[in-house]
Amino acid sequence: IDMENNKVAEAKFEEAPTWVCWDIENCPIPKGCKAEEISQKISSALSKLNYRGPISISAYGNMNHIPPSVKKALSSTGVVLNHLHINSRGHYIFDKLSGWVHNRTPDPANLMVISRDESLSYFLSKWQTDKRNVLLAHPPNPSDSFVASAKTTWLWNSLCKNLT
Repeated sequence: IDMENNKVAEAKFEEAPTWVCWDIENCPIPKGCKAEEISQKISSALSKLNYRGPISISAYGNMNHIPPSVKKALSSTGVVLNHLHINSRGHYIFDKLSGWVHNRTPDPANLMVISRDESLSYFLSKWQTDKRNVLLAHPPNPSDSFVASAKTTWLWNSLCKNLT
């Protein structure tokens, strides 16, 4: 899937806040990408499509698997690291997403999910409304329904590599 096919943000979503929910366990930092660049790469990808509102990035996963230097680099760029035990990860991310959706004001908002968990497809497609916008970064070879669950999609590895 080519990023060039993505349409620019609808006007009502341009200045809206974007929350990035990153499943760092299943979508680790791509090879060749520096941890301290991730936040800027995501911001840059959003900016290219006219998403200019505030961005917050939360990473979820077993932080024991991530070297201290990488955790420090991510934290230094504002990525919030959330340690999860493996068996709770999937449900925890779903719970976090659900909580965020229910706690939002009805104002326009953007949700960017970085994951390979295709069980989120139904949830993401239901969340996509006239006031809520879903964006997705995923690994290679996703199912059609996973890609269709978001208005805008990126290949996770290319998000980091192609943008400088």
